[in-house]
Formats: sequence, C-alpha cells, structure tokens
Amino acid sequence: MKVRKKRKQNKLVIWVIFALMTLGSTTLVANLWQLQVRSKGDFDDRLFMQSVRRIRLPAVRGKIYDRNDNVLADSVPNYCIAIYTEELYAPKSMVAKTLELVHEIWMRVGRKPDVSYADIKRHLQFVPGQPLTVYKNLTDTELARWQTLFGQWSEDFPVPGLRTHDPLSVSSIAIETAELEKRATSTSANTLEMVYKIYERLYGRVDMEKLPIGLRGIKRHIASQRPVPLLAWQHIDQKTIAKWAETCADLTATDIYCLPSRTYPEGENLAHLIGFTREADTVNPKEGEFVAEEDKFHYDVRGIKGKKGLEGLYNELLEGEPGYELVQIDADGFRHRDLQSLPSSAGGDLQLTIDKHIQQFAKEALTMHLDTDPFKGPVKGAVVVLDPNNGDVLAMVSSPMFDPNEYMVSSDYVRSLMTDTNAPTLNRAVYGQYAPGSTFKPIACLGVLREHPEYVEVHHDCPGFHMVGKRRMHCHARYGHGDDLSMRETLEKSCNVYMFKMAIDVGYEPIYRMAKDFGLGQPVGLFPDVEDLSGTFMTKGSKYGNLPETAVGLAGACNLSIGQGDLIVAPLQMAMVAATIANGGHLYRPRLIKKFRFAPDRPYETNPTSQIRYIALPDEALATVRGGMHDVVMGGEEAAKCVQVEDIVIAGKTGTAEYGPKELGKKNTWMISYAPFDFPRYAIAFIVEDGVYGGTTVAPRLHELYSKIFHYDGTLSKEVPR
Repeated sequence: MKVRKKRKQNKLVIWVIFALMTLGSTTLVANLWQLQVRSKGDFDDRLFMQSVRRIRLPAVRGKIYDRNDNVLADSVPNYCIAIYTEELYAPKSMVAKTLELVHEIWMRVGRKPDVSYADIKRHLQFVPGQPLTVYKNLTDTELARWQTLFGQWSEDFPVPGLRTHDPLSVSSIAIETAELEKRATSTSANTLEMVYKIYERLYGRVDMEKLPIGLRGIKRHIASQRPVPLLAWQHIDQKTIAKWAETCADLTATDIYCLPSRTYPEGENLAHLIGFTREADTVNPKEGEFVAEEDKFHYDVRGIKGKKGLEGLYNELLEGEPGYELVQIDADGFRHRDLQSLPSSAGGDLQLTIDKHIQQFAKEALTMHLDTDPFKGPVKGAVVVLDPNNGDVLAMVSSPMFDPNEYMVSSDYVRSLMTDTNAPTLNRAVYGQYAPGSTFKPIACLGVLREHPEYVEVHHDCPGFHMVGKRRMHCHARYGHGDDLSMRETLEKSCNVYMFKMAIDVGYEPIYRMAKDFGLGQPVGLFPDVEDLSGTFMTKGSKYGNLPETAVGLAGACNLSIGQGDLIVAPLQMAMVAATIANGGHLYRPRLIKKFRFAPDRPYETNPTSQIRYIALPDEALATVRGGMHDVVMGGEEAAKCVQVEDIVIAGKTGTAEYGPKELGKKNTWMISYAPFDFPRYAIAFIVEDGVYGGTTVAPRLHELYSKIFHYDGTLSKEVPR
C-alpha cells in the first residue's frame, strides 16, 4: 500500500502565471479601450463618410446672341413634376402591387393590356377575391412571345398572382389578386401608382401608353439614382402647374422641381448652325479613369448638354460649372438628410457675326416656291452670306429645316427626322457636297490669266460642241455662242466650248493652282476651338470637298474647267470665292464667333478676323473676271437679269451642275454673287438642288434676297423689319 505524499507548491510559478494573466487582461482591456473609446470618433467619421453622397447640380447655360445682341439661344426654366421615391418605400397598396404585376406582364406580351387603371381600382374595391383578366384573347404571335418570356420569368420561383397560370393551355392572362395580399409592396410599385394618381388628377382618364414613365424607367431610377427625385413629367406649362397645385398638392412625395432648359427664339431659322441640347450624359467616370473622392459625383440631377452645331462645339464654354449637394443616405440608399450644398456657376456667352434679319431674308428667299420649280415638296439647298471685307458670316441657311425646340422634347419628332429622305438635319451650307458647275469658271479664268496674261486677248468660236479626240463635248447652248468669243463674253454667256479650248491650250495645272489658292479642297476653319479655356480661340477646321491635283486626259481637264468631274465644293467655300473676287484677292477665314466670354460677369473677348492668304491677282485678270460677272447680271443676256435690284449694281455667276446618271438629267443650280459692284458689302453663294438652270431657279430667289437686304440696311430705304 502506497501512501500519496502532498506535493509542495512552487510560489514562483504561481506568481509568473498570475503576472502573465494580468498582462494579458491589461492588454485586452487597453485594446478594447483603444477601439471603443479612443478610436470611436475615427470610426464614426469613416461610417459617416461611407453614407455621404455627392449629387451634381447642373448650371444655367450661357446665351448665344447675334451681332446686334438679339438672343438666339436662351436658358429657361424646365418645370417638372418630381416624385421623391425615398418617401414611398413604406406604404402598402394592393393597387400598387396589381399595377406592378400588370406592367411586368405588359413588358413581356408587348401590347397594351385590356384592363385600365379604373378597372383595376373597381376590381380591388368590389371583387378582390376574384381573378382580374389582364388580356382576353392573345394572338398566336403574342401567345408565343408570352409563353417564352413567362417561362424564363417563372423558371426559378413561381410569380405571386400567376402561380396557377398555364400559358400552354389558355390564350388569356388573369391575375389572382388575392395572392398579392402576401406579396410585399415595392418602392417601384408605389412610385408607379403615384404616377397613375397624378396622371388621373391632371388629365382625367389614364391612357397607359401615354404615361410619362413606365415601370422599367422607375426601376432603373431607383436602382441607380435613388436619392435624386424622379422627374416623371418635364417641360410642363403654367396651366399644368396650376392644375397640379389644385389637385395634387395633398399627395405625399411629390412636388414641382425646376431645371434649366433651352429655348431657341428663332426656331428653325438657325437650327443647323446653333444646334440643340439634349439631356446630359451621366457623370460616372469612364472605366479605368481615376477620380479623387472629393471630386466624385455619385448621383446626377441630369442637366442638358450641347449635341450639335455651336451648342455642341462650344459646350464646355456654355455649360458653366456644376454645383453639388452633399446628402446622407441610409443602408438602403434612401436619402436621410441634407448636409451641404454649393451653387452652380452660370456658363459663358457667345456673340455671333450672324444678323438674324438677314438670316430670315435668306431663309425666305431659299424656301420660296416658283412656278418654274420642277420639284415638289420642300426646297433643298443652302445660302451663305458673307461680308467680303472681313469674312464675317452674316447668314447661313440650309433647307429643309427642323425645329430645335421640338427636337429637344419629342422623341416621335426625332424619329420622323431620322427617317426623312430629305435629310432635314444636314447642314448643307457647310457639309453639302456639290459640283460647282459654271460658278467655277471665274476661278479657272483667273488661274489661266495669272500664269498666261496674254490669254486675255484670245478669242474662240463656239459652234455648240467641241471634239476632244472622238468625244463630242457639248456647250449648254445647243447652237453655240457664235464666233470671236472673248473671255469676258465667255463668263457672261457661260460658254463651255471656250473653257474646253482654254484648258486644252494651257493645261489643268494653272486652274488647279488657283483653285487651291482659293481654298477649295482644304479646311476653312469656320468653327474655332477654345484652347484649354484660356480665352484664346484657335482657328481649326476639318477638310471637306475635293480638288483633284491632276486631270485624267484632255477630256478630264475640259470637264474640270467647267466645274464638273471629281471637283466637289461646299456652299460656304463658294461664298468665300465670291468674297475674295469682290475684295480683290483677300481670302478671309469665315468668322462666325464675334465675341465670347467665359462667365456672364466677365468682359467679352474678341475673336479677331483672320486672313488665310492674299492671292496676288493681276489687275487685268481681275478686271476681266469682274467684268464678266458684272455682265451676267447687268448685261444683255436674259439668264440672270432678274437678279437686278433698282439702282444697285450687282455681279454674279450662274451655274448648273449635272450629277447622277446622265439619262436622269439631274442638276443642281447655283449662283455666286457680290454687291454693290464698286464697294461690295455682301458676297453670296446660293444653291438649289434639282433645279432647272441657275438663271431660272436661283436668280429670282437671289433677287428677293438682295431686295430685302438693301431695304433693311437703308441703301434703298430706311425700312427695318419688325
């Protein structure tokens, strides 16, 4: 038998263990204090920052004026009916749940339901336990679409309200509204019902197809822009605002919201030039782009952005600086409270060289219909009016036109423009591509006379055609222009045969070099760029048109000498040609921007005139060409005499350019001109597509334009248009 002896305890071990336990407990307590007490403020700040979001607030857009300070583009309030979705997540509504399911079915069937908003409310009020028929008789196509999409929709879980629905056995769709009692009411459903309520109170009976926003748009907004008000109706008028105040003011989560918008007082007159605005893109950074946290916008109250014309080209100057609003949101993304805001800064202004009255005259002259017009429907063409003394663009019209005010608010209008074969959104004055026809003959003559001045004494006969090899090339005069024709007479009568013989005698090269000096086939720099917003306009431009460097054979040289073949110009370029001949050889860059400023409280800065080059033209050559252009209008030929306006001496050159298959006989009709002859103030290029001849189709229109301009500027009277 063993006796267990009591083992003595080592006090040192006990004290060591005690010390370790005490140290561990102290460290734990210290760390807990560090986390829960000392660092509490840092965690609060971090949590606070994670729940703070920055909302972008758009600025008021700058104005665009004409040369006389008439407003051409202005900012106006866009009154909207806003719905604050964060206030609609709690209400429970059978109507909302039913409407949501009806819209879900509608998106999959693709046709307006056979049940109305009023039907839904009556059904839920009187017979909520019975099925509600949404579609009575689906067509085979609709049924096939529904069968496919319903199968995808209900693949993972049954759809409440449609649990027992079998699309394979029935051609109607009914909702078991009793089943929806157990279904939670979503924010999107409550928002949709609010849209219906507002529509009914404003307009009476609800037309589902005319709702300003549907379920898909509501869901998209809640998913991406929840703290921002949903602008269900936009651009509402004062009558609608008054009706809303009378009938909808008691509705929760809805209010009138104001955004900056755009209006164009001149409507279609300047649509191609000024352009238009549309809803701005989202402010989310591009993929891979770094944005500092303090500069990041999480949400955007969508403003407007220039898309075409001057609005698009100078959007950065016009749009101003956006403001912001800091808001705190909760875990579900709903707006909790407002924290801070910074107001936006208004955009800068542009003053153009355009005179709105001359623009109106040009539009009226271009779009007028003549008894001799061979076409029906809208006139297709363009007019450009320049000041030959500095290159200022006084008017620039393209037809057909479109209304930018309507373009901004109506998607149906936009779709109709996109499918219009007349291309009403094309700016033909700048981007039109045309053969110049006989309006090119003054350039060809100047080119020959600059390098072969003796050719001014050369005369040719015109029997009505000229043989180039085995090819018979015709003059427009069937029986010719007679014998002993001078260059000045050639320009007056627009003789093709003289030009053919001249091109064969001296070659195409002198003609090409002169056309190049006049800027054909080269950039013109109509739209200057703002360089880094430093206040300096850089004159840049894109190339358009075509100037062949060489001619293909003698026939090719002949063709090019009369403005046919591969030679392509824009009306703006031909206006520059007329202006350069008028002022004696100074080729100015067309100036459209007269002044600009980067904010309404800053002074204007001038965009100076710019000369591209001086073309040294011999006096005799210039006198010959000017004399021929004088005789076109003021001489004995009948073709363009109708351009004459009382005591004003006018110079011009008509042109008729064939295009397309020869058997179709399609022609674009031209006239370039300047006036008064001795001291020119206006240089004009005028084209009408599919006309008869320049003298028949364009000359009467040019007469109307000159008559109105010279009455307006006081040359003929002191009459000023209203």
